[in-house]
Amino acid sequence: MFENCSIIVIANGNHLDELYRLEVDADTQREVCSSFDSALNDLISEKTKISFDGSYKPHNDEFLAIENFQLSDTIKDAIRDPLGVPAYQKENGEFYDIKAIFVGKRIETDDTERFKVAFQRFRKEQYISTSWVNLFFTNETFRREKDFGISISDSVDCYYTEGELRFSSFYFARQIFDLSEYYRSATDQEVQAFTTSDKLSLEDTEAFKTVANTWIRRKIAMINDSDVLINYKALEIKNLAKDAGITIVVENEKVVIPNDKEQIKVILGFLDEEAYKGPFSQNTFLANSKRKINR
Repeated sequence: MFENCSIIVIANGNHLDELYRLEVDADTQREVCSSFDSALNDLISEKTKISFDGSYKPHNDEFLAIENFQLSDTIKDAIRDPLGVPAYQKENGEFYDIKAIFVGKRIETDDTERFKVAFQRFRKEQYISTSWVNLFFTNETFRREKDFGISISDSVDCYYTEGELRFSSFYFARQIFDLSEYYRSATDQEVQAFTTSDKLSLEDTEAFKTVANTWIRRKIAMINDSDVLINYKALEIKNLAKDAGITIVVENEKVVIPNDKEQIKVILGFLDEEAYKGPFSQNTFLANSKRKINR
């Protein structure tokens, strides 16, 4: 698919997410494009597409998709006219830090253009460090290479096609794109409102705010959106938790949120319907994701 496509890097230059073209010889270009083709096949081929909602972690035979994803005009322009993209080279004696690498293809049919783009996040270990003694085997002899270099892996972390962004790891995808508008996470104001809910009693409000990481903020957002604290009284929540094998303390008609991170995860997981009792073992489990089954 990507044969003879230019190789573009997203780097943090004078501004964030600037685009630069990698100047490579024809053989290297073919090799890199072929590698992206193979890696893309591994990402999506014979796998089930699951619409992304932020609450489900896909299995090995699934991938996630954000529909109506807005690919930036700068990326589209780079694919339309790669020779118009400046070459990646030293600026003021230094190379800019690379964030991601991509190859892309533009298809035009009936005056409508479509884009297919494969992205690879760039990791620190992909730099070939000039501070090390890098040995390369040439003509039966190992020789030291002192020049700056990078390594391109055989993986694709995101694929844009037909207005969708497809990926298997949200964690990797958001290292390339700002996906905040597609992922519901509680704001500081929502966290504050949660701590003052008339259905909750926090043992230590300030400590709770301190440990409110991405996972906790996600749970708060999901709990708020479900209206579970509006639709159920504290005692009802306690009884439902008991049925699931989870102990919840109620004081003064409020659910007590203890000052223990693991207990916080259990209670918030239960309120977001991710804690349950196994029907056979009767053990209580905390799921790391969930997806509603359409009946």
